[in-house]
Amino acid sequence: MNMAGTPHNELLELSERMLAAARSGDWDAVASLETERSQQLSSLSVTEQAALPVLQSLLAHTEEARALAGQQRDRLGEDLGLHKHRHRALSAYLHAGFD
Repeated sequence: MNMAGTPHNELLELSERMLAAARSGDWDAVASLETERSQQLSSLSVTEQAALPVLQSLLAHTEEARALAGQQRDRLGEDLGLHKHRHRALSAYLHAGFD
């Protein structure tokens, strides 16, 4: 069944763009595309036979995007911890210079 130009295909393409943005670390685009995707998903007819593979793909995209977001969150947490460590070291150095 050719789904080109159908709401199912448009939703799938939007989801693929969202996943590509997540893979490249463009989290602003991910948030924007996810909002658009959610709006389109709410109007999707899930009673059609063609909806099942689309929904399975959307779920896979969502799971991968969440995993990438989790990895980014972990990296940011590590960076923040390193920044705090450096800040404490600099503060100690500056206070030692005044004593």
